[in-house]
Amino acid sequence: MRRLLFVLFAFSAYYLTGCAEYSAVILGDTHYDNADPEYYHAGYTDPKPTREAAHRKEFVRNGKMWQERCPRIVRRASALVDNSTRYVLQVGDLIQGDTSDSLTHVRFLGDAVDLLKAGVAPGLPFITTPGNHDLRGNDDALCRRAYKAYMPGRMSQELGQEISSVNFLFRNGPDAFVVVNFTKPDVEEIKSLLNQARGSRHVFVLIHSPVFPYDDPTYYWFLLGGRKDSHAEERREMRKLLASLNAIVLCGHTHYTELLDWEGDGGRITQMTMSSVWTTDSQAKYKELASGADGYGKMFAEQNSGACPPIFEEYRPGVRRYSIADSVGSYKLIVDGPRVYVDFYAGDSVGRTKRFVLR
Repeated sequence: MRRLLFVLFAFSAYYLTGCAEYSAVILGDTHYDNADPEYYHAGYTDPKPTREAAHRKEFVRNGKMWQERCPRIVRRASALVDNSTRYVLQVGDLIQGDTSDSLTHVRFLGDAVDLLKAGVAPGLPFITTPGNHDLRGNDDALCRRAYKAYMPGRMSQELGQEISSVNFLFRNGPDAFVVVNFTKPDVEEIKSLLNQARGSRHVFVLIHSPVFPYDDPTYYWFLLGGRKDSHAEERREMRKLLASLNAIVLCGHTHYTELLDWEGDGGRITQMTMSSVWTTDSQAKYKELASGADGYGKMFAEQNSGACPPIFEEYRPGVRRYSIADSVGSYKLIVDGPRVYVDFYAGDSVGRTKRFVLR
């Protein structure tokens, strides 16, 4: 009898909380593309010839990796799906972008979602967040409109709930997931969604860019960042709001695998940065470039006479854990009550490469 009561209690708890344990398979930046550059990029031009040349090199890079390496990542990710898996998450830069018209841009987005959904888990919701490449083309404003015209409807289908914006919230039991557009962010809408998530057991923020300056010359390209830090007041308000929620940020953009755990503003922000842009064989191994709190900004400093921009000093005192590696692959978010992990599988490795303890 006692055993029966225990089973019934566990069964009830499972359904009342969404599940005692659940997971989500995650792909980082994917930069999906076709081996034929004309397939999506016909008519593409850029007013700056050097920038166009750089982008066209990326078309070639993407075509090569999507012929062989990236399909291997997709197959590996599909093997991570089990009975606990609720979602497939993708952290932006779903596609390369760089299209000439809105019809091509929407086709590009739809093809990428269809391919990744079918390849990883056809029966699960596939959720993506806007990356800068997802909004880029001959006319960026046109591409942004194309994304906004297509993706909320597609996300509505995936989640079975009405999604009317590129910023939105969905829930799994006691946990909230807030999807954020970091490019030209609607600050008030993002704040509203984050406040709606208040009181959740875990608040996950799915965003393409990091929320911290990152160890790269383009460090300023983070949520409400910028070369001149002209949004410093809003940036600090957003940081304080995220800290008050003890937010867990799931992001990409940098093409590294990185963990940054920060305390300040009366709370905590844990950020996991992920990439599935597999361009070289060496990225299939875990190659740590820096670790420990004092490793934050180390690579930038080494390349700049030992100095980092002042904004790093604003964040550095709160860094409690830090690691960064030039490694890419697929990832599995595991939520087990108060504990949260991300298991990383470099390249298409059979075994787990590393477990990151987020909480």
